[in-house]
Amino acid sequence: MITKTKNEVREYLAAIGKRGGLASRRELTRSHAKQMVAIREMKRAAIKAGKPWPPRNRKLLTLS
Repeated sequence: MITKTKNEVREYLAAIGKRGGLASRRELTRSHAKQMVAIREMKRAAIKAGKPWPPRNRKLLTLS
């Protein structure tokens, strides 16, 4: 009896997890992926140079 209930609960949770995973998937465009990489590289450079991240004035941030 207990194992049957455990299996049902396990199957139910697996179904919920599968749905969540499918719903949260997104497709990145090539340009958006490049922007994300550029921001990551700027962050690494700023931290390495001892500057604060994120910068105080984000409008000065330029992505090339």
